[in-house]
Amino acid sequence: MKLDRRTLLKSMSFGTGGALLAPLLQQVRAAAGDPAALPKRFVFVVRSNGLRPWGIAPEGLEEHGEDRRAQDSVFEASLSGRALHSSMAALEPLKDYVTIVQGLSGRAAAVSDPHTANFGALGLYRSDQGSPPAAETIDAALAKAQPGIFKHIGFKMGGNGETVSHPALSAWEKNTPLPFYCSPTLAYSQLFGSLAKSDELKTAAELDAHLLDFMVDDVRRARRELNAAEREKLDHYLNGFEALRDRRVKLATLDDSARVHVPSITDKYTSPVETHRLEAHFDMAAAALIAGLTKVVTIDADDLGSHFTGIGLGEKSVHGIGHLSDDFKEGRDTNFADGTDGAEARNLIRKFQIDLIAGLAGKLRAVPEGGGNMLDNTLIVFLSDAGHVHHANYQHFPMVLVGNSGGAFRTGRFLHFPSYGQAGNRTLGSFYLSLLEAAGAPREHFGQIDLKLPKQEQSEPLPELFV
Repeated sequence: MKLDRRTLLKSMSFGTGGALLAPLLQQVRAAAGDPAALPKRFVFVVRSNGLRPWGIAPEGLEEHGEDRRAQDSVFEASLSGRALHSSMAALEPLKDYVTIVQGLSGRAAAVSDPHTANFGALGLYRSDQGSPPAAETIDAALAKAQPGIFKHIGFKMGGNGETVSHPALSAWEKNTPLPFYCSPTLAYSQLFGSLAKSDELKTAAELDAHLLDFMVDDVRRARRELNAAEREKLDHYLNGFEALRDRRVKLATLDDSARVHVPSITDKYTSPVETHRLEAHFDMAAAALIAGLTKVVTIDADDLGSHFTGIGLGEKSVHGIGHLSDDFKEGRDTNFADGTDGAEARNLIRKFQIDLIAGLAGKLRAVPEGGGNMLDNTLIVFLSDAGHVHHANYQHFPMVLVGNSGGAFRTGRFLHFPSYGQAGNRTLGSFYLSLLEAAGAPREHFGQIDLKLPKQEQSEPLPELFV
């Protein structure tokens, strides 16, 4: 007798094998018509140099591009019938999924460095330059609530020749920063090597598997000869190797449907141009989400040392662009031969990054899931680790959201909360609590409390976001 999906699921054991098959079983339950089993996915795209409020204000709401607009309550407007900012034109076909949020503060993450809040941007706590993370960040918290074969995947633009780096952005827990792929080719091999059709990649993946088995056994043997303090240090390596090996086992459970979504390697993967490699990272982020390899992705979309030569900005670094004025002054040295000023340079970079976000969102929207599509169950968050400007005071963290978190959020809207110091100001902490609520993992607080603001409001999600 052939069992249907529902009967099969009821009869399956959730022991060790069930744990390894959990991501696959979740997809099967969803396909069997269980709406609660639909996964929730979260993507964080973090840029440096600030996200200017005027650069995301839609048509007719340009006055909301001011940094500290005086208002005594939350302002809300529909995006329907309004053109998005020109740099956000790629999101026009997806406007019903878009929410633009202004006015949220993050002073609890304020540090002396005006360029970046480091781990504090996603963790909402003080994180000085060069210091290890003091706690988990929101992407890690969501990864724990929505586990996948890869608990979290990070991609980073640039990396100064590194293949993997640990930027001061995401942390699994205290003193444990998360790794980010800088090399698209390494990321492709590790994420898709066992799924790809290339014999060369399959062979490489098999060699990696044997090497991991050897390394785990070797570390365990060495551990027995060490004292307690040395064993503790070695355990970090052992845990990492075991996690990699466990992922290999889980990847082996995926069927051929996952292979359909493996991206094709192009010249972007090995290009010396940073923007080309970032495009490859976005391709792999979409593929990893669609293939079910992870539910949480963080993309470090640039840093102060990045260059946008691929979009015509020459060799000027992001840091250098940060010092250009928003207002063009005739005769001022712009450092661009074609006369491009600071505002235009920021528009070009923002447009490039939002184009990539729109491409990612479009790929998710094209994949049916449940009664809708994958974008219905995904939220993409675009913000800056410095808040709204290059030299930040961390009082304003504008952001663009794409997706509705499984129907939890009302979308197609512009929201502007009162500015820091005004009654009704809300914080990044409340926004992150909203994400955890949407993920089915509510908490009473997230990050540090700003002692200058009402404590109760920092311990609640943002009701304005929800349906």
